[in-house]
Amino acid sequence: MTEPARVIADYVRRLRWSLQAIPAADRAGLVREIESHLNDSLAAGADSFDATIRAMGPPHALAARYVQEYRLAGALAEDRPVALIGAMLVRSGRSVAAFGAVLAAMLLYLFALCLAAVAIAKPLFPTHVGLWSPPQGGAFGIMTEPPAAPEMMGLWILPVAIAGALGCYALATLVLRGTGRHLLRHTGL
Repeated sequence: MTEPARVIADYVRRLRWSLQAIPAADRAGLVREIESHLNDSLAAGADSFDATIRAMGPPHALAARYVQEYRLAGALAEDRPVALIGAMLVRSGRSVAAFGAVLAAMLLYLFALCLAAVAIAKPLFPTHVGLWSPPQGGAFGIMTEPPAAPEMMGLWILPVAIAGALGCYALATLVLRGTGRHLLRHTGL
């Protein structure tokens, strides 16, 4: 076996091992594609081959990028926010957009949770949940000691809080899905 052929065989072997997180059929296709690309670059000359190896980087690093993309695509297909957040968190080490999307989505999910808590707590503690407008500034939410001012929304806070919670949840999911699709379209693989 010649030296370049040995380099290709070693690269492909280490790549195959590093891609264990991807199902066998997909893994085999990726490995064949990379092996073909390496053989084509070798046929173009030693300089082309060396440039290709440098551009792809170590097999474990290339495999990590493929695994991240595979998990992100799977999370988008599953339509579960938790899986999508996990895939985007892993990707956020390489992408500011992924980090920003996860941060924005987490804040929106937190707002959704708070608004849902207001909707659940209003029937249980009607005098401690609401919207008040005292002279020193407004207050909204669940209060242990509500202001002396009259509560302004009454039971109307229920549909408003539920609609706000659903809106925040939907917007957070749209941010994650949109950013995930964008990242998959503009991947460097």
